[in-house]
Amino acid sequence: MKQSFSRLLDRWLPRGGFARSVSILAGGTAMAQVIAITASPILTRLYKPSDFGTLQVFVSVIGLILMAATGRYDVAVLLPEDEQSSIDVLALATLCVGISTTIVAGVAIICHYRWILPASLLALKGYLWLLPLSVLGAGVYQVLSFWAMRRERYKQIATTKFVQVGFQIGTQLGVGFATHGSIGLLLGDSVGRIMGSGRFLRDLWREYRNQLCAIRLSRMLKLAIRYREYPLVSMWGSLINYSGLALPALFLAQYYGAQPTGWLALVNRVLGVPSALIGTSISQVYIAEAAKLSRSDPRRLKYIFLKTTRRMLFLGITPCVAFMILAPWAFQTIFGNAWREAGEYARYFAPMFYVSFINSPVIMTLNVLERQRLQFGWDASRLVLTVASIALPYHFGCGSRIAILCYGAAMSLMYAIHWTLSYYAIDYCARHATIAELTSIAKA
Repeated sequence: MKQSFSRLLDRWLPRGGFARSVSILAGGTAMAQVIAITASPILTRLYKPSDFGTLQVFVSVIGLILMAATGRYDVAVLLPEDEQSSIDVLALATLCVGISTTIVAGVAIICHYRWILPASLLALKGYLWLLPLSVLGAGVYQVLSFWAMRRERYKQIATTKFVQVGFQIGTQLGVGFATHGSIGLLLGDSVGRIMGSGRFLRDLWREYRNQLCAIRLSRMLKLAIRYREYPLVSMWGSLINYSGLALPALFLAQYYGAQPTGWLALVNRVLGVPSALIGTSISQVYIAEAAKLSRSDPRRLKYIFLKTTRRMLFLGITPCVAFMILAPWAFQTIFGNAWREAGEYARYFAPMFYVSFINSPVIMTLNVLERQRLQFGWDASRLVLTVASIALPYHFGCGSRIAILCYGAAMSLMYAIHWTLSYYAIDYCARHATIAELTSIAKA
């Protein structure tokens, strides 16, 4: 499987440089998601919507934990100039994963005897033992993948993503045919997260055995202090950012149960694919250009920003209209009768995904322009609005459809606001560049 995937990458992707690296990473992720979507019609007939709801809660919890599990020191693996320091940071990040896994295991043991977690996590009762396994496997993979990025092993990373989804889907199908309940979906997700690290570990030991044996706690502590901004600042920003994506499922599970959460999970899986396949690829190209033009030619950046937005607007309008009209019928036909309500959710979510799709290539504009405070403010506002858009309809006695509609409208507004902030940030840079040119001409 790995060799076939590698040959496919060599045949179809660009031959060298940055474009090839981007294509490999984006292509590997996109192909993995295509495989997951292809298997969905079978999985939706093996598992009930409530089983998918349990999986969505599990994935949301794991994602939140992983934002903090490494202390964000995994990103710092890319920074040191010498290899020994990078190995020490890798060990530091892995140590953080071990500590996080121990804490999660302790919580799982306590909850096994006395449930102390909120009602939104009630669906995981009996399955908490999978949490520490997933955190350990996914955390180690996350750290090692950043090491592979430092070594420019992009094909290896893409191949592991392909292998991960293969084991995930294979386990979910196998267990689903053998037994009933959500255990197959959760076990498959855990197995998929664990797979992929073996090749990284083997290459790391083979090439850097001496540096691994030379790891010292004293140097790890010095590097922990040197890169302290990652756990003290970056980690919290990442948590806030991801919470805006994870909390809808958790609140929906708490207020309306596992079945509506399962419908939401399928909608996210199906409607999120265009953004992954098209938006991510365009985003990589845009970011590369934006980073160069943000200082050298902001007016050119403004032109590219508007051109990219127009392109995404025209690409997404037809699928958006099609989902709004045909989604209930399409979901029932493709995924089974139990999933018609998911089609209603997709109809309500179509405008939100359309606005998100338009904004997806330029979502990093504020970061590229070093407007981190604006980005942080937007992330925090989205989190607050996410909670309010689902909690308020429930407290006013509305059903899950109204909550979904309110959430979709709120997120559409937030993505529109983000685009507006990005536009005016670029416009500000362009106007200042013009003023600077006129001033220099006047002095001359």
